[in-house]
Amino acid sequence: MGFGCIAKYLALIVAGIAVSIGFIGKYAPALFLKVDNGFILWAMTGNPMPPYFSTDPWVNDEHLSWLKSGDLVVSVAAKAGTTWMLYVSHLIRTKGDTEKYPFRDVNYATPHIECVNSPGKSWAEEKDLWNTTVLEDGTPLKQLWDHEDYPYRVFKSHFSPDTDGGVIPVKARRDVKFLAMTRNGLDMVASLIPFFDAHSEQFRKMWGGFPPVSSGTYEEDANARFKELLPGGIFSDFFFGYNVKWWKARHEPNVLFLHYSDAKKDLRGHVRKIAKFLEVELTEAELDVIVEKASFASMKAQSHMFLYSLPLNPAYNGTAMKPGGLTRKGAIGEGQQVFSDEQKREWAEVEERIFSEFPGLLEFARNGGDYY
Repeated sequence: MGFGCIAKYLALIVAGIAVSIGFIGKYAPALFLKVDNGFILWAMTGNPMPPYFSTDPWVNDEHLSWLKSGDLVVSVAAKAGTTWMLYVSHLIRTKGDTEKYPFRDVNYATPHIECVNSPGKSWAEEKDLWNTTVLEDGTPLKQLWDHEDYPYRVFKSHFSPDTDGGVIPVKARRDVKFLAMTRNGLDMVASLIPFFDAHSEQFRKMWGGFPPVSSGTYEEDANARFKELLPGGIFSDFFFGYNVKWWKARHEPNVLFLHYSDAKKDLRGHVRKIAKFLEVELTEAELDVIVEKASFASMKAQSHMFLYSLPLNPAYNGTAMKPGGLTRKGAIGEGQQVFSDEQKREWAEVEERIFSEFPGLLEFARNGGDYY
């Protein structure tokens, strides 16, 4: 066989592999997740990232089948206090009574409805499981997130509002409330550096190696996360897209858009503000209890409640996060200590270019404050 024939033969093999990968990526992408670093092929074939996120609960008015009037959707930016705000929202609806209404796991009480619990499982299947699953101790899962005493149910999201082409039905569901929160961008990037390694090995293996383990030194990981969150990076929508889209929705009557640093500086005032938004009256004693339980020290002491179990996947005996993985102190200004002067200048220039089109957003995204 001549060289030309060999080349043509190899070309056919490569073309066949490419076609096969494309076919799997379109019709059975979960197969990629069964191999090491399969998430790369998952992403290359146009599937959503992270691989366990799905918009299916929201699109084509699907939210009408499960989201009820009076519900709260907590759509906080990644690494900007999501779990904190979920817990605060739960404490407000129970007025701090964690004995009568125990908070066993963040994904039991405040479900991340768009997070797929099992690779390849359809939303229709998981929607049914949210209502029918019984935990090992005999407790119906539904009792923990849809208790008859709750004045509202709480759901976690990371998606953008329909006021700007997103899927969260801010306009379509005026009867539902939406709590959003952002954070200083460099602080967010700094928080993402240890976040990848905080995932359990079992969870990472289930999702084809995502998120990837640390590939080098802390500085190398910091540089990688920095590039990933800049425009053009795979996570650019985590900060820049998130802020622009929720900023446009901030004056909607069913939206409360907060800043992490403001809540960090004045938790009591923010619990009061969120309770007012949710139309829950709290006594000063109830407010005291909630503020204490939502403090960093208290949540750190109860860190086992914030590891994200996967209740719809009985074959998965574990949590998404390693013990203590999500209860970091979350210091204000952390990013200033992590990144070089050159990186800080680059980030500031990008913020100015993108946010200056929206009066008030640049200062709010960086430092918070009252935008009304």
